[in-house]
Amino acid sequence: MKRGSSLGSSRVGLTLVAGAMFFGVGGGAVAQDATPAGGMSVEEIAAVEADQPYRLLAVVKTLSNEYWQAMADGYAEAAAEKGVTIDVLAVPTEQDTEQQLNQVQTALAQGYDAIMVSPITPNNLIPALVQATEADIPIVNVDEKVDPAAAEDAGVALTSVIASDNRDAGARAAQWMIENIPEGGQVAIIEGKAGNQSGLDRKEGFQEAIEAAGNFEVVASQPADWDGPRALDAATNILQANPDLVGFYAANDTMALGVVEAVRAAGKLEQVAVLGTDAIPAALAAVEAGDLEGTVAQFPAEEAKIAVGLAILAIQGEPVGGFIPSPIELITADNVGTMTGAGEAATPAA
Repeated sequence: MKRGSSLGSSRVGLTLVAGAMFFGVGGGAVAQDATPAGGMSVEEIAAVEADQPYRLLAVVKTLSNEYWQAMADGYAEAAAEKGVTIDVLAVPTEQDTEQQLNQVQTALAQGYDAIMVSPITPNNLIPALVQATEADIPIVNVDEKVDPAAAEDAGVALTSVIASDNRDAGARAAQWMIENIPEGGQVAIIEGKAGNQSGLDRKEGFQEAIEAAGNFEVVASQPADWDGPRALDAATNILQANPDLVGFYAANDTMALGVVEAVRAAGKLEQVAVLGTDAIPAALAAVEAGDLEGTVAQFPAEEAKIAVGLAILAIQGEPVGGFIPSPIELITADNVGTMTGAGEAATPAA
């Protein structure tokens, strides 16, 4: 689908907060003027060095998703740069909530100095985080947020939280449609896993922004559990029920690529715009090919490097509390060329 793609250029640019500037740290980009509690910039946090060979545990969701592969790579790069050891845990799929919990509970007995966790759901790791808190192990919550109320009720002490503004991610996808489909029309949302806060925030951010335009109608919103084949099936059904549909927003790129296949099978690639989230390599290739209109990049490798800095500061008795926002950017045909190649998912060019 090609609808006034040049309009998207007005939104190009890495933005963390208004006026934020980005520059290279360890081969990537972090925000310069976002200053979380503690008075340190995100750049300063990412550049923190370890004074000892600390042993850290990083918990990502699943390496079957390129987004989490990129985060695992970021942890490995940070470990090499800082002279620390980082063990990365992952489960086979994003449905394996109990297995993720069991992995973390087992690993905590191995004596880590700090842990960095991306839970599958807001609550599934709470028992393990209670265990870590009782052992005085600093906890950095990365990307997928732990439910703060549930954590407080359980007595969990989260040292720091670093994540993207997922409502903004959804809103940016909506803004592309508003700018590039000025006549409006019917749109649909493919959600993540039911009850997952990141997916819910992306859905709500998209829905609020698109409905505020006044000439769009959200005719369907269905979860597909972050899964491509499930998204394909959901999108196929939505297309059959809504033949005049003009756009889909998917809460991650794995699902967005499934949606693209459904749209292709229906012969509607020129009629239906598809946007996703995460900027995994396959999605960037689809943007270059013109099959995917855009993807909201969240920079997992950089998040990992900042998380390692936060963990080291906590170990050294200088914790940086509060919420630390991480960068996002809408990637379209206009700026996909600024992204580096395969193997460096969602890493901006220097």
